[in-house]
Amino acid sequence: MRMVHVLLVDDNETFLYTGKELLLRQRPTFVVDTVPNAEQALFAIRTHDYDVVVSDIQLPRLDGIALLYECHAIRPDTPVILITGYGDVKLEEEAARRGAYAFLHKPVDADTFCSVVNRAVLRAQLRRRPEQVLGQDSEWYPQAIEQVRRRSADLTERLHQAIHGDHDTPE
Repeated sequence: MRMVHVLLVDDNETFLYTGKELLLRQRPTFVVDTVPNAEQALFAIRTHDYDVVVSDIQLPRLDGIALLYECHAIRPDTPVILITGYGDVKLEEEAARRGAYAFLHKPVDADTFCSVVNRAVLRAQLRRRPEQVLGQDSEWYPQAIEQVRRRSADLTERLHQAIHGDHDTPE
């Protein structure tokens, strides 16, 4: 059984402890590291390939959005989940533009937190080692995805032609 490595980043010690305990109770295959700031997080990300990073937005010096950007520069396949105690639509939009996997609000429901982390782990594993996640299906899976992409592009083109064809006909 492969161990899953998660990094929690928050300057709130209570959240770090609680988040770590929640994840460890839910899945014994989790290894959870915690750090109180983005600088230590970046050092950890450079030295270890985490399956997922969970970070607060409000951190001393370097904030969670900057951490997201730097993390993706170092480890592009690592999903980053951002958490905030402040409801700010602009922050959520910026996080989405920067490629955040998810954006959660404190106080975070324990089931929601664990569910989002588990989905992020699955996404990372599918991207990095699809054969481990899909088993024998890993051979046909990329072909099926490509076939769906081609059909989607074809359908989009036909819809585009149908829409523009109606407008191009003289009356």
